[in-house]
Amino acid sequence: MAVVCEEVPKTELVEKAGYLSVTEFITVQRTERPKDFPISAKWCMEPCFLPSYYKSMAEEIENFEVRPDDVWVITYPKCGTTWTQEMVWMICNDLDYEGSKVKLTTRFPYIEVACLFSPDVPDMDQIEILKKMPSPRFIKSHLPAHLLPPQIWTVKPKIVYVARNAKDTAISWFHHYVNFQHYKNSFKNFMEVMLNDMATFSPYHAHIIDFWNMRDEENILFLTYEDMKANHPSVIEKTAKFFGKKFTKEEVDTLADHLSFAKFSKNPALNMEFVIKHVAKSLNAKMLDENFTIARKGVVGSHRDEMTPELIDRFNKWTDSEMIKWKCDPELRNIFIL
Repeated sequence: MAVVCEEVPKTELVEKAGYLSVTEFITVQRTERPKDFPISAKWCMEPCFLPSYYKSMAEEIENFEVRPDDVWVITYPKCGTTWTQEMVWMICNDLDYEGSKVKLTTRFPYIEVACLFSPDVPDMDQIEILKKMPSPRFIKSHLPAHLLPPQIWTVKPKIVYVARNAKDTAISWFHHYVNFQHYKNSFKNFMEVMLNDMATFSPYHAHIIDFWNMRDEENILFLTYEDMKANHPSVIEKTAKFFGKKFTKEEVDTLADHLSFAKFSKNPALNMEFVIKHVAKSLNAKMLDENFTIARKGVVGSHRDEMTPELIDRFNKWTDSEMIKWKCDPELRNIFIL
């Protein structure tokens, strides 16, 4: 079940997907469905679109040693990942507000961080850091199910997966590309990239479908960004139960307040401002929006402010086509389409 990296031929669309000095891409997939993991029958196994230098870390990720007490937060990008990380870390650490002042990137490393940027950007080896971290480790990843370290499916650590509707995800991903990855192409071009599953870590639908199909596994908690926005205290209680924790209503409400957008977006330990500035300085590049942070708006349905009715219709038809292709549960449409 080897992982295979295939170069993506240069086309006009591939050029639209490029950012910084990242102009070469690969698709990454397995040569066959893993026979040792019955759960793999639930995976789409779609090739994942990634920058070409992911090849340099593919073997390390494949051989990464997973521990039973690891805690993983996995999402397609821009689905509330950082927000969920802080919620999970706080719950698992018994609401340690003092400890939460440490930068989230230190508390919750990212297993494939280097694949977003050019090798010209100085960065610590996240995998080496994770190997040396004491247990329990908190690990973030945007990789799809079939490219995660295989030991995940035998060791079965706790996994929290978060999904978000396609159009808000696309808008948030665009602003991230522009300000964090210094994308120089247009909004229109990026939407073409997204609709053709050529944004980093795509395909979008298959990523979510895989974890939806695994949502009943004891070690997997499936959440949605929209539920977190609609009733965060309820999601906090659900997540606490998943980790065998119980908090009073007052404790839950206090955590929900700590995680509120107004506070989260201004919290220097959480909003990744220091990472964004580090990347900009390393590349001698200026952000389009100098006030940009990872927590940009935090509004459900904000795509309506930037998408035309025609573009919204294209995204909806894209989802309907994918649902037919993968024979999805009708309930999933409520997650993909807002």
